[in-house]
Amino acid sequence: MKKNLVLFTFILLGIFSLSAKELKVVVPQLSPLATETYTKLVTAIIEATGNTASIQVMPFARCVYVMENGQADVESTIVELPDQAKWAALKYDYSTATAVKIVFVLYTNTKKSIDAAELKKGNPKAYKIETDSAHVGHFGFTAIPSTNIDGSLKKVDAGSIDGYLFSQGSTDVALKRLGLKNISRQYFDTFNGVFMVAKGGRGGEIDKILSDGLAKIKVSKKYDAILAAYTAGASSYIDWQP
Repeated sequence: MKKNLVLFTFILLGIFSLSAKELKVVVPQLSPLATETYTKLVTAIIEATGNTASIQVMPFARCVYVMENGQADVESTIVELPDQAKWAALKYDYSTATAVKIVFVLYTNTKKSIDAAELKKGNPKAYKIETDSAHVGHFGFTAIPSTNIDGSLKKVDAGSIDGYLFSQGSTDVALKRLGLKNISRQYFDTFNGVFMVAKGGRGGEIDKILSDGLAKIKVSKKYDAILAAYTAGASSYIDWQP
């Protein structure tokens, strides 16, 4: 009887190991807090479903390239385009589940008064606004692509551009480190942070793993523990000035 039980256990373990997947995950190099949070979050989600994650951290542009060329299964995370009509043109899909909320802040020179609400209406005064190159399509106006947070903030501080628009969590860290004082900040908007999956993968097997795993860690409160520091500095607007 014991031998049969042991054999049955080994069979179950064998079936589980065959069905478990190791997902290749890429995480963008952002602020230390954001990168650490996104790594812990996607790892916990995948492991909650009995699967494993192989993580690589790399520049955001590289993450997009890797995903578009089928070299990874998941990217954690990306700001979802608010305009769903634009989704069809993407070379990847967004996950069904929303992982986090991401606050975007408008950084302007203290001598340049720009109203965020007016900017949302289409930038009628044609201000020169830079944003991360992967997010130029997220707004109702044409933004100038940038690949360097430090460089863009220095331009704002010097008055060579009118503003910089990007996530609070990543940009505030750079602003404090640089010690720039000619910059004013204001709340712009809150976006959904989702996972990137392969084109055609929304609603598929990997997307389901992400949705199921996210639901499980929310029930267990592990989600709250992982997101505690991030929520305080990235998904809720902090009203302060340099």
